Amino acid sequence: MILISTGLNRGQNTRVKGSRAVYGEIGSEFHSMPLEQGKGVILPRKGTLVFSGRSAIEAVLKHLPDVKTALLPSYCCDSIIEPFRRAEIEISFYDVNDHYGLEIQIDQTSDILLFCNYFGFKTEIPEYEGIIIEDITHSFFSDCQYHVQSDYLVASLRKWAPIYCGGYCSIHVSGCLPPEEFIEGKKKSMKMKTQYLEDYDKKKKEKFFLGFGTSNMWLGQNYSGLLIDTYSKKYLSCVDMERQKYIRRRNAHMLYEGLQGKYQFLFSEENMDCPLFVPILIEEKERDRVRRKLIDHQIYCPVHWPHPNAECESNLYDRELSLICDQRYDEGDMERIISVLCD
Repeated sequence: MILISTGLNRGQNTRVKGSRAVYGEIGSEFHSMPLEQGKGVILPRKGTLVFSGRSAIEAVLKHLPDVKTALLPSYCCDSIIEPFRRAEIEISFYDVNDHYGLEIQIDQTSDILLFCNYFGFKTEIPEYEGIIIEDITHSFFSDCQYHVQSDYLVASLRKWAPIYCGGYCSIHVSGCLPPEEFIEGKKKSMKMKTQYLEDYDKKKKEKFFLGFGTSNMWLGQNYSGLLIDTYSKKYLSCVDMERQKYIRRRNAHMLYEGLQGKYQFLFSEENMDCPLFVPILIEEKERDRVRRKLIDHQIYCPVHWPHPNAECESNLYDRELSLICDQRYDEGDMERIISVLCD
């Protein structure tokens, strides 16, 4: 068995309606944002920017045609599992739970071990005799993006930036560009959300919400053999990655400071590298109530994850809540989140 444990100038995101200030929304899908000028993203190894994280996993599995069995974390998204199902690989799960910190137990062997970094916080990878695929989705902006013993790296990039699609794998992959209809649909939804954040027309919200749902459903079913689109590739090549890392870290430190002693954090602040979200843990019966309260204040914090369509168990699915800390928001927005959670 292998066992690992882990143990400012205020702004406001507001809009003006009549003579009173109204708080804007925090969270949910990215809206259209201008191209930034910077050094761009840093690829951890030479590889290929593909359509999605699922495209990346599928490409690696096709590169390993003799693989018959795989060992996946019991705490994960169903989208990670799906490419293994399609490849008809036999799947088993190793335990990932919270015991006063993230605890990982591996007491099985398999042809492949899929290891996930979680939320942009430091987690040690276990020694393992076999092929290791590391999912670096959550650590892609970290200073330490991956572990040297990993044989293959994969990632989904849409969670980091306002791009139409995006994934990464550490091997050369050939493929086609996504259909123009998909790109135009995603582009239209993102623009409409930008307009909604300016005038808060509820009809626009209904339309972009439906548009995002349609795009995500199509992406989940049609990821095979596709590469990243031209716009998203350009955006990632010039994004100011260092500035975004600074903002995320600053926002996360504010959340830790404001909520310390009031909520349980999945990770200690000392283990933070570059956070995708700040995960907190709430009693199972209370988590959804707290989440609804945040929604009532136009703060949309996701949970990671809905329980996947697989026989895997973790005590995190019904307790975890991911607090927003990304580059769209400032110190005033973090104070809003803290205020609602401490009310």
